[in-house]
Amino acid sequence: MSSEIVLVPQSANPQMWSLEQAALMEFAGLVKTTGGQKQYAPVSVAQAFIAAVQRSGLDPFARQIYAAEIGGKWTILGAIDGFRAVAAASGEYAGRTPIEYTADGETWVQAWLSDDAPAAARVGVKRKGFDDYAYTVVTWKEFGRTTGQWNNQPAHMLGVRVLSHALRDAFPQILGGIYTPEDFDHQADAIVIEPSEDWGELINTATDKETLADIVNRAKNRNELNDDLRTAALVRHGQINRGEIEEPEAES
Repeated sequence: MSSEIVLVPQSANPQMWSLEQAALMEFAGLVKTTGGQKQYAPVSVAQAFIAAVQRSGLDPFARQIYAAEIGGKWTILGAIDGFRAVAAASGEYAGRTPIEYTADGETWVQAWLSDDAPAAARVGVKRKGFDDYAYTVVTWKEFGRTTGQWNNQPAHMLGVRVLSHALRDAFPQILGGIYTPEDFDHQADAIVIEPSEDWGELINTATDKETLADIVNRAKNRNELNDDLRTAALVRHGQINRGEIEEPEAES
């Protein structure tokens, strides 16, 4: 295991990180500086990232793996080069076929020369001990995009997509739950990392100020207190002050 991966902290608590570990986590997208203030990803995200690095062996300093918040949703992202490296290092990888493309589902070619996007792409991945390649197919209708590199390099991007799917299918115990940016482009693949507790529900059912303050402090300590939760807590605090909260009936 590389020295960079050894630097990944064991704890998701930023107070437990060394300077080197904090620098690594910042490089990996889990720490941001806004207005001179450090903002940390939620504890649940940091825990998921640490577990993914330890399980996969992907190198954060090489940007083989990192965390990102896209559209309000956190996910663990990996580079396709990292996927290839993981497969090779597994000792179980027995190669793959060339990526092929088709316009009609019948004729497949390795070099896509049309100005139009291919209708589908396929690739076969083989593990040691298996007699044949396991093929994965992705279609443009389901996974194609028309923005960024997808617009300029449609065949290349669909090829990256099918290869990441194939490698993840072949090595699910290592790459399961890690998606490439090309995967995440499609909202159906958004991987939502849930908060450690349902803070909104806890805030909205708090019946006294002490309980409410405890909930807010717990969310803050886990770096999961966002603006929406702060607003909900202020509203609930006002309701408690005005006596608008009904105390739950005691069980007989």
